[in-house]
Amino acid sequence: MDFYQMEQILAVARTGSISEAARQMCVSQPTMSHAVARAEKEFQTKLFDRGSYPLELTYAGKQYVEAAREMRRIYRNLQKVCMDAARGYAGDLYIGIPHNRSAQILPRIIREYRRMFPNIKLHYSSTNAEDMKEQLYRGELDLCILSKVDQDPRFRYEDLFVEELVAAAADGLVRPDQLCGKNASALKIEALSQLPLILPSERSGLGRMLQLLLEYYHIDPDVRMRVGGNNALYTLAGAGVGVAVLPMDIVEQSARPEGLKTYALSVGGIGWMVCAMLGRDAVVSEPERALLELIRREFGGKETEVEVFPGFYEGEK
Repeated sequence: MDFYQMEQILAVARTGSISEAARQMCVSQPTMSHAVARAEKEFQTKLFDRGSYPLELTYAGKQYVEAAREMRRIYRNLQKVCMDAARGYAGDLYIGIPHNRSAQILPRIIREYRRMFPNIKLHYSSTNAEDMKEQLYRGELDLCILSKVDQDPRFRYEDLFVEELVAAAADGLVRPDQLCGKNASALKIEALSQLPLILPSERSGLGRMLQLLLEYYHIDPDVRMRVGGNNALYTLAGAGVGVAVLPMDIVEQSARPEGLKTYALSVGGIGWMVCAMLGRDAVVSEPERALLELIRREFGGKETEVEVFPGFYEGEK
């Protein structure tokens, strides 16, 4: 069994389609069909049930895929160890990072990173957080940069920096009695039950965080709409549709609509931890370690009194 054939079988298993797997791997459909046939001949058993669509793995196919993913993880770890030993630092680095997060982080570190590692080619996956986790688990990504809303036992986490979350609302939408006393820049948490809310997709990290926050404070929300993307939330808040809770960095890097105000969540502020998510047993190469240290230096260097929302990790050990 060669590694390229293994990747072809994994692509068919992932997509449930020989034609789609061929498209993604930039080969012809007959070439992909031949790869499946060769693997089945080699192992003298069927790997896919041809009578189903999408294609489903047979029992033997499931064993093949599980072993292939483990072999991929072992091979990637070996590559990293050898690359560090040779100090050549040439190769590919596969990163999962949401669109909004990449727009926030990459422009501030990419030039320095390319200076340090000119022969490392970066590849990005920017699907939703849950899909990126599955890509990481399958060995298709080396690491993910996500907000640590919950912790999955399949991975290990390295904290990078705390990011404050703020409420954005059009001027006049928030009443004085909904603010924290004389602090006109801080919103009472319980006021979120009295205000119309614009919420993000439930599959996004921000969407899951807000769900936890609302449950933690026993808030029954008045949800006016759900939208995808932090910029859309910010724009709709500026238009007076409702209140949006957003990372502070999104507010700082976006053009502020006229009349839009932002408020800390409670007097001390509430934030979440942005972290690197890694395979449980993954080797962290020197180029990966340098990338994480650049992020920490750029975003975690400033002192902050904002506390990470305690409801994220309740019940976790």
